Amino acid sequence: MLVFLSGGSGLLLLAAGFPAVLLAVWACTGRERFAPFRVRILICAALLYLSFVFFFLSFGLEEIEAVGSSARTAPRLWSAGLALFTLDQLRRTLQGRAPRDPECGDIRRVLATAAVVAFSLWGMDIVGYYLSSGIMLLVLCVLLGERRPAVFLSLTGGWVLFSWAVFSRMLNLNLPSGLFF
Repeated sequence: MLVFLSGGSGLLLLAAGFPAVLLAVWACTGRERFAPFRVRILICAALLYLSFVFFFLSFGLEEIEAVGSSARTAPRLWSAGLALFTLDQLRRTLQGRAPRDPECGDIRRVLATAAVVAFSLWGMDIVGYYLSSGIMLLVLCVLLGERRPAVFLSLTGGWVLFSWAVFSRMLNLNLPSGLFF
């Protein structure tokens, strides 16, 4: 099963299964107890599904013995981290300790966040991964209401340092470099 799911046709099956999983979760959360948390539970289900897709697709990557780390390591790390934090959020939601879903959302902020992420991805070719992701985190912190410079500077610096240590040093992966870095 893992061999099939890690191939090209397996990806199509995984993509087709995504709406079915979300529809099943939507139907199961219609009860009075979970109805106020329906969107949170749907987001958790989508993120868990995405982590399983990363995990299954990692089996389709080739093992290269000459490299210090496997190509399978990075997707599995992301998958495990995403699943761990999502399961914790799902646990808090199912226990009723998470806030209820808001009645309406801030569409402008969502669109601005999507634009910042898109510009960050585009900017990696120009300024490189480290600067692009650092600037993205700074802008997102301010956009999402963080006003304490110590918090958003430490978050940005910590992420850039973590990215450098894990991906560049431990896994020997070359992150996108732009004209500057």
